[in-house]
Amino acid sequence: MRGDALRANVATLRSRLAPEALLGVVVKSDAYGHGLVLCAREFIAAGADWLIVNSLAEAVRLRRAGLTAPVYICAQVAPFEASIAVESGARVVLCDRDSARALAAAAHQHGTVLSCHIKLETGTHRQGIAPEDLLEYARWVEGLEGLKIEGLTTHFADIEDTADRGFAQEQMRILSAAAETLRAGGLDIPMVHAANSAAALLWPETHGSLVRVGIAAYGLWPSDTLREVAEERLPLPPRLCPALSWKARIAQVKTVPEGGTIGYGRTFRAPKPMRIGIVPVGYYEGYDRRMSNRGHVLIDGARAPVRGRVCMNMFMIDLADAPEAQPGQVVTLLGSEGEEEVGADRWASWMDSIHYEAVSRIHPEQPRLLRAEDGLLYLAEDAKAYE
Repeated sequence: MRGDALRANVATLRSRLAPEALLGVVVKSDAYGHGLVLCAREFIAAGADWLIVNSLAEAVRLRRAGLTAPVYICAQVAPFEASIAVESGARVVLCDRDSARALAAAAHQHGTVLSCHIKLETGTHRQGIAPEDLLEYARWVEGLEGLKIEGLTTHFADIEDTADRGFAQEQMRILSAAAETLRAGGLDIPMVHAANSAAALLWPETHGSLVRVGIAAYGLWPSDTLREVAEERLPLPPRLCPALSWKARIAQVKTVPEGGTIGYGRTFRAPKPMRIGIVPVGYYEGYDRRMSNRGHVLIDGARAPVRGRVCMNMFMIDLADAPEAQPGQVVTLLGSEGEEEVGADRWASWMDSIHYEAVSRIHPEQPRLLRAEDGLLYLAEDAKAYE
């Protein structure tokens, strides 16, 4: 992991913000597979204002790691989690009554007031309160001792997937009208926010009080469409720096005879005698099974194709273009070597998926190392140099 890349991305994003907007960085799902605590520390050191997680468990991990920055839980907290949520000091999302009652009771019991953000349904049809129910719900929440409405929020449905912003603009119109309804009804709502990575990069009119930047903070464009829009419409398109590379060592090198088959299901047959390397990483660790007979890794700057099915804890590569490869040699699963690169977008094409899934499914047990400014590698969960 490159700490300088994470910090450069924060600087790029900060330069795009509307003046009044706070910069929230999403570190949910183990920081999109990059390492929760490692990335959270880097983002805060680089100047991020808030950290955004999906679950209470993630918020607790950040607090236990000593991070005191504002934390916002973007998915609704379950009623049975209310007491721990209050203890964490995190902001929470509200969109039903059971969770709100439990959080209010827990906050009252702890002698504190919990900051809440009401989620508004504007067209994504996930969690959220319908606009016609918002005013009555917000007044009801205001009447609960222990809760304070800090914000009104929604989530864009397709702003990163299309050059047509019509639907996103309608969502913003609904959000703005809802905020005005609350204010006209006598409710003070300090924050209104919706902007994600795409909006943060290109459309400052959506920034509101807070942007919630996810994939872009890690140096990945939300979509090819968005990158094309930026290159077409901006004189100086933002530059994002991918921060993550993934490497492993060859565990064994062996020769497969002509006609020999490789792996489960015998899906690859050697057309001639061939050398293969066994890489001790599989779909459990996050190297997706859909890359069987499709993907490749890099070794000595050359491509080494995956041969046979990716197994649970290992896969096999063709060493035809790396004749000197030996056990213990490093291969690059994700990242670059010389002129060659295996990026998250390439992974996504092999998986018939998106790069969000490609990186976020790297298993948390895989060691995350940070290459810091001093050139040393540091373990993700502490500050000790990796030797």
